[in-house]
Amino acid sequence: MDTEKHQEKIIKSFYQPELEFEVKRDLYRILESESSFKQEDVDLDPLYDRICNTIAENQKLIKRKRLIHWVKYAASSAAIFVLGVLFYVLFVQSYFNQKDKMEFTFIAPSQSISETILPDGTRIFLNSNSKIRYHLNTIDDVREVFLNGEAWFDVRKNSRVPFVVHTSNYRVLVHGTKFNVCAYGNKQEVVTTLQEGSIEILPVEGKKNISSLKLKPGQQFTLYKSTGSVDLKNVQAGFSSLWKEPEVRFENKSFKDLLTMLEGRYNVHFVVKDPELFNYHYDGTIRNEALGKVLDILKETLPFRYVIEEKGIIHIEKQ
Repeated sequence: MDTEKHQEKIIKSFYQPELEFEVKRDLYRILESESSFKQEDVDLDPLYDRICNTIAENQKLIKRKRLIHWVKYAASSAAIFVLGVLFYVLFVQSYFNQKDKMEFTFIAPSQSISETILPDGTRIFLNSNSKIRYHLNTIDDVREVFLNGEAWFDVRKNSRVPFVVHTSNYRVLVHGTKFNVCAYGNKQEVVTTLQEGSIEILPVEGKKNISSLKLKPGQQFTLYKSTGSVDLKNVQAGFSSLWKEPEVRFENKSFKDLLTMLEGRYNVHFVVKDPELFNYHYDGTIRNEALGKVLDILKETLPFRYVIEEKGIIHIEKQ
């Protein structure tokens, strides 16, 4: 194995997400094929140091040129590297700790949106304060992802190997499709919206908390945690995943819809004191800026003021 070349590929993959799939495959094959690759022989320090040095150099370049990269969504672009280090360390260490369940965890920190590609080619966007985990060596049996937070999936179709998204309240069986799942632990509902293809809602394994239900494109399934009740309705499916877009253009969009989109993008909750504000509409573009700046821009055309409290609560009232 050419260690130097492999490390170069890992570092490049942090700049180029399209290489991520190839790197994961390479690591998996190397670990599977080289029985002499023992834990005591692994020295992650050189690779870690090189990545940290690259991060430092990248941060200087960012400051000098004042670049903004859409992937960071209000975080430093060095976060991409941190997530890459996290991937490499968790990937390798989990292999040695429990080879029969090689687990990978992917995290999107607060106020950031992250993208990853699974070994099967499935593409995932992860919203702020979210994480997924999956077992790499189950790819030939069943593809399973465990979600805490919100994610948008573009699942690579494979009729022989099912793809399942696990949340704390139900499972989503996927047949090659695009859909959004919002399953934050601190929210009172779990919402799945189908954009393309076909999915099936299933109860948590071993439980009968809900009945199985197949969704059609444009349908949204909601489970309310406090009561256990469910709701199925037709929606504009693309609206549920606007949080992952670097720039969103609105034409005559209601203030209520705007706040709903911002809640998803920034993982916050708005408390509106004056319902009259919902009668207002907005034309314009919202970019990946800090939430305070976005609200200040909206205030230029809409008559409201806001107060940001701790724990992601924002109070809105008419000005």
